[in-house]
Amino acid sequence: MQPMFNFQGSAVLSILAFLGTGALLSALGGACVVMLARRKPVAAGRAGLAAAAVAGAYLLILVGTSLAARPRVVEPGNAKYFCEIDCHLAYSVAGSRRVAALGSARGTFEVVTLKVWFDPRTTSPRRDDSPLYPNPRAALLLDAEGHPFYRSGPGQAGFEAVEGRQPPLTQPLRPGESYTTSIVFDVAPESRASELLLTETDPVTHLLIGHENSLLHPRIPFRLTDSPPAARAEVRG
Repeated sequence: MQPMFNFQGSAVLSILAFLGTGALLSALGGACVVMLARRKPVAAGRAGLAAAAVAGAYLLILVGTSLAARPRVVEPGNAKYFCEIDCHLAYSVAGSRRVAALGSARGTFEVVTLKVWFDPRTTSPRRDDSPLYPNPRAALLLDAEGHPFYRSGPGQAGFEAVEGRQPPLTQPLRPGESYTTSIVFDVAPESRASELLLTETDPVTHLLIGHENSLLHPRIPFRLTDSPPAARAEVRG
């Protein structure tokens, strides 16, 4: 498995830019309040204008970077890396299949199996062997027309009743460790699962320059192999 996207350098710079901008805005805001308290409206206005200029410049860079980003897709066999500041997790699709029954659950389900690997080559020099607790993730399935399909609670429960409990995407890992987990989606019988969108749910990511969650930035989905619209397979206990 070869990594397709490694955001190590850019992710660190993006986080530093966000923190630095936040610190500068806080300082300017504090200066504005102090100047107003000292009855110096001109100085307070200058601090306010400086804060607005900093915020505007950051927003301009954020949007400009998003608009300049080209759409990308993680092809089968490749991995997508998620930054955890001092280390990175690699996610890849190990397989997907269409089933009509999962234990006692009936319907049309797409079961996507992910492999998650803590790449030890991406740790910072100061990081020890302590476990990493990943940020929350969200998974969404898309068909060829872009219609979304969501995780199925009954389908997941039926699958786990037969195959055993699946590790959550927040499963802690130590450097070099990995696991596989299967996610069950409700899909339309006639649909063909085309892409899996796996993203972070931390609201701060919407404000990080170059992050796929940032304003107007194209998402980076996994391409799935074609799944037949007929759902005939079953997973029974």
